[in-house]
Amino acid sequence: MKTTMRMNGKRAGLHGNRILVLANHCPYPATHGAKIRIWSLLRALAAEGYETDLVCLADRSELQQAEHAIHEVCASIEVIHTDLGSLSKGNGIWPRLSPLLRRVPYGVARCHSNDMQEAIVRRLERGNIAAVLCEETYALVNLPRALGVPLIVDHHNAEHVLLKRYMEYERNPAKRAYAALEAANLRKWERITTERSDLALVCSEADRAIYQELCPNAQTAVVPNAIDTDTYTGLGEPDSRVVLYTGGMDWYPNRDAVEHFVFSILPELRVLAPGVRFVVAGRNPFPEFRKRFAGIPDVEFTGTVADMRPEIARAAVSVVPLRIGSGTRLKILEAAAMRKPIVSTSVGAEGLDFVNHREIILADDPGDFARAVASLLGDAGLRRRLGDASRRVIEQRYSLGALRSALRAAFEKLPTLQRDVALSQPIARGIRN
Repeated sequence: MKTTMRMNGKRAGLHGNRILVLANHCPYPATHGAKIRIWSLLRALAAEGYETDLVCLADRSELQQAEHAIHEVCASIEVIHTDLGSLSKGNGIWPRLSPLLRRVPYGVARCHSNDMQEAIVRRLERGNIAAVLCEETYALVNLPRALGVPLIVDHHNAEHVLLKRYMEYERNPAKRAYAALEAANLRKWERITTERSDLALVCSEADRAIYQELCPNAQTAVVPNAIDTDTYTGLGEPDSRVVLYTGGMDWYPNRDAVEHFVFSILPELRVLAPGVRFVVAGRNPFPEFRKRFAGIPDVEFTGTVADMRPEIARAAVSVVPLRIGSGTRLKILEAAAMRKPIVSTSVGAEGLDFVNHREIILADDPGDFARAVASLLGDAGLRRRLGDASRRVIEQRYSLGALRSALRAAFEKLPTLQRDVALSQPIARGIRN
């Protein structure tokens, strides 16, 4: 079933300046990392004078707040109704095993949509599209054999790396074996889709190194995640007892981070900083997950919040105890934009240009992590100095202005004239190559 919403842009189009953007999320409201990434890019494209046609997969519930805001930055939007949910939520065994038997990654198979394929072809046939921008490689499953225009792929993560890191902590042999096969399929998928793109955008130099090793001949460019610094300002005094972790609880790496903090870090932190409260702010904490912490005092789950900024504002310290991840963490950028001191693992802060003990504190050992948090809770001056320093990093390197500059430089690598970019076969079948 398809829900379609069309809008007529206010600006006159410039031939060769129109970009078709494909996404697996309705980008507004920008309530989690992937949406923030897409929304920031759409805003940057509009500010640079590009017209964008957005075709995205979304649930009807996401449309209510979207129309007016998206109308401000996109010439048109077409929403293909679906309910993808989270990649890490339980969807039964067969939906996951069936793509595996065909050597197609589960994340790719779940994004396949005949309606989206038809929408893409219909827009390309109009002949006014200068380039196609795919948000995440999963979106490429719906591309036709031939585009006729340059293809840009925006890598939010290196998905195969994320799965390999998951395998390091998964104790269930069956899940670990499944993850190994899925990681191998994802690696092939990411290699094929990157090789077939004219330009691959990545979030950091760390991710660029991964994709250059995977695809030595690919054209890559770093376009960092960004924060609208004007909208992240002080919202009152923090509670000196509150330690905050932000992230959707329907995403396994976030659940693992919470468990790691509560069971490995919090016990020592309580000794060092009596009265500490650990607040977890993020969507969909499953009841069975919350039950694991029912007997542990001062652990609070907010559930879904409409605006994360008030939660960040009331925290004394922001923590990122991630052990599984890829890309760069917008949760760190949001906290830094609000001048919060941050303690993170190396994986949590991977790819971000923050200096340890000057703009962030890095700690991988649970005891070191607890001591770092305790030192900040006990020293308001240190919290202020670290928070001010992290805010300066955001302003210089992760603002919307920095994003626009990086995007402008990246697009200079694209062909200036349209050319025939014919794919020899549908990308979904290409996974067998």
